[in-house]
Amino acid sequence: MITLRRISFGFAALLAASEVARWIGDIRLIPLVFDELIVAAALTAAAWVAPRYGTAPLAAAWGMFSGLMLGLLVPTLDHLLFGPPKVGAFFYSIVLALAFVGGLWASSVAMRLAYSKP
Repeated sequence: MITLRRISFGFAALLAASEVARWIGDIRLIPLVFDELIVAAALTAAAWVAPRYGTAPLAAAWGMFSGLMLGLLVPTLDHLLFGPPKVGAFFYSIVLALAFVGGLWASSVAMRLAYSKP
């Protein structure tokens, strides 16, 4: 569980920092970073409370992360396959797909840990 908590803290920091860096200096920063910051906060909170409440919060937070990545991946693939062209759509699609698979993996690990016998 310690490794999953560390991964959760790391992904939360990476998600929050990357989204703020992406929109810094743009007036649209305020509404456009809320989804990523909420998921980053959920990952952080779940990793923080996991020693006390177990890995179920981690499974839920990673499920949120996976849902967000899927929600970002589908429109990006649409741009990539059918246009209009989007700068960096190929690279962004690969990153989002890897993040989605990683989120599914982390969620399944958390669920497996939650249901394992002590």
